[in-house]
Amino acid sequence: MRKATMILASLFLSFFSLNAQETGTAVYYADALDGQRTAFGEVYRMDGYTAAHKSYPLGTVIRVTNLDNNRSVNVRVNDRIAANSRDIVSLSKASARQIGLVEAGRSRVRVEKIGFSATSPYAENNPYVGGAAPNSYNYYGGAPNPYENVNPNLTPRSYGAPEAPSIRAADFILPPTTFGYGLQLASFKKVENAVEQIEKLKAQGIENTYIWQKDGNNRVVIASFPDKASAGRYLDEMKRRYRTNGIIVRFD
Repeated sequence: MRKATMILASLFLSFFSLNAQETGTAVYYADALDGQRTAFGEVYRMDGYTAAHKSYPLGTVIRVTNLDNNRSVNVRVNDRIAANSRDIVSLSKASARQIGLVEAGRSRVRVEKIGFSATSPYAENNPYVGGAAPNSYNYYGGAPNPYENVNPNLTPRSYGAPEAPSIRAADFILPPTTFGYGLQLASFKKVENAVEQIEKLKAQGIENTYIWQKDGNNRVVIASFPDKASAGRYLDEMKRRYRTNGIIVRFD
């Protein structure tokens, strides 16, 4: 009985530790680690939004908030930080730049679990991250963050009859809290047409697409970018790879 109680207590403590907030210091990866394998076997990309943590499982999405400026970033855990490290998390360079950590080098942060992502968009066959890895001379951190609008209550879809486009649209609606810049690729009066366009884009490998409902229109957008210059560079890449055009918009 005592052994069973100890096991239950251990499980409870483990569950609590993986769901409670924690505070401590954060650092970011050195440029020389770009392209190296992480502890979980994935490739580290400085332009991706990932992190190393002491205990969270692979795929856990966490929000890291810089307590010095209250800026936050959502990242996916794909690496381990040493158990005896004085820091609680190590961020990719793109993530660190978003919360002002690159300038400081080390900052006090709050870490909280907000969701889970089973797959990595930074796999070698992803069209947006293929080719030569960035380095400290040409890095600009312009890729959109795929975890920015993560849904913590995401559940698998049930099997059965295909969903109607108007129902599927709920999966693609841009959250009202989105800020920064985006790329508008199309605009429709009917939400069904916007859903159809997004599914075509996804079939091409174009991710981070949403329906931005504004002024009575359903705008198909890629979101989001921290500044206009980053959005412009991403648009140039889309034109080159997919012959797809669009306009830069601001979410406000």
